[in-house]
Order: sequence, then C-alpha cells, then structure tokens
Amino acid sequence: MRGLKLFVAGFIAILLLTVVGCGETEPVTPATVSVDQAPPTRTYSTSPESTSELLRDASQAVGAATADNKGVQFNLQSTGSVEGDAEGSRSVGDMIFPDRVQMVTREYLTPQPVSTDVIVIGGQTYIRSESTGGNWIAGVSPSTPPDPQLITGYLDFARSSRNFGQETLVGGRKTYHVQVDVDMPLLVASLIKNNPDPAMQARYKGMEADVVTVDYWIDANNRLPYQMLVKSLNQNQRENLEQNFNFSNWGETVAIAKPCENC
Repeated sequence: MRGLKLFVAGFIAILLLTVVGCGETEPVTPATVSVDQAPPTRTYSTSPESTSELLRDASQAVGAATADNKGVQFNLQSTGSVEGDAEGSRSVGDMIFPDRVQMVTREYLTPQPVSTDVIVIGGQTYIRSESTGGNWIAGVSPSTPPDPQLITGYLDFARSSRNFGQETLVGGRKTYHVQVDVDMPLLVASLIKNNPDPAMQARYKGMEADVVTVDYWIDANNRLPYQMLVKSLNQNQRENLEQNFNFSNWGETVAIAKPCENC
C-alpha cells in the first residue's frame, strides 16, 4: 500500500510538470500593496537639480491626468495692453488637451462689458454674443483663449528656474512655488513642428519674440499645478499680458464639440 501511494504521488508530480511545459514557469499572483504601504510622497529641495526634477514630474503628471481626452477646469483673469490700449477680462471654462477650449469671457475695461461664449478647436475660434445675434460664428475672441499645450510647454522649455519652497494656497492645499523663464524660440519650434495647421503656426511664430516668465504652484502630493501666473512681453508689438489661472478638477470628462454656425 505504501508503495502504491508513492507511485501515485510521483505520477501526479510528473503530470504537473507536463502541464506546465518545458521552459515555462507557473503563474505567480502579484502581491498587492495597501495604501499604507505605498512609498512616501516625494519631496523636493530648492536646489537647481531638484527643481528641474519637480518641473519634469509636474509635466508628466499633467500628461497623465489629461490623457484620453480628459480635461481640467480653469478660472482666468487677464490684464495687459496692446499698442498702449489697456485690456482686461475674466473667463471661466474647460480645456481638453491638446487643443480644445470652451469658456465664457467678460471684458471689464470696456464702456459696456458683454459676455462672450468661446469655443476653440484645433486653432479655429468660434464666438457667440449679443453682437453676433446670439449665433455662433467663426471669429476672433475678445480675449486671448488659453492654449492647453502651453501649460506643459512652459514646464518643458524652462531656460532657468527657481524654487521658492512650499506655500499653502487658500483652502489648505500645500504646494511648491516655482518660477521659470521660458526659452520661447525652442518652445515655438516644438509647437510648430507638432501642429501642421497654418493658422496655429502663424500664431505660434508671433510668440517667438515674447519674453515669458511663469510662476507655478504645484501640488506637493500629486504634482499637478493648481495656480499659474504667466507674464509675457513683446516689445516689437508693444504688447504685454498677465494671465492668472486657477485650475480645478484635473482629469475631468467633458465634451467640447464644434458649434453649429449661424444658428
């Protein structure tokens, strides 16, 4: 009887080896890691090397949050002047990366401020306001719509940068305050290379002479920017612009579609 048991055990072992196959290994169930066991949140110093790593990680975080047509909500206050004429507007809306924006904007330095609905798709701008009879038309927005690609573009093409350390925003969000000087010729060359649309290329080309400084407030945990201040100056066109962004709901699902024109 004992010999029979040994024979059966040996037969089962040979059978298992035959099922697994020569040169193959048995499947291994991956170990699960609880939230408590996850690696601690990375911290960054104010050194140039650590600041460069923070900018890189922030760019990657934005890319991950906005993949698969995901977007972000924004509030934007713009002030500036063109050829000596002062401009100012407030806007609220959504972005879908890389090139879709919908917002409602209102100029507040004009004698009779009016609200304008704006949709941008692939560089084409559509507006709707009282002056258009309440219809959508292809036109020019009264305030410059934000370009989603510039959020990571400013991060990726920093000529120099400085980290002012951690700051807490309203609501208790802990952030790193980082300021970058943007290498605009390199950024513009990259944007033109990746966008074949002639209208967008012309717009980007006009930015090449801009002197741009950007302040980011980057979340200390998820590395996403929740506030951004862009200051740009173009002496050739006598144009200066300051844009103050507040971002929320990174990774939101929102649809931005081409509107029905003249209807």
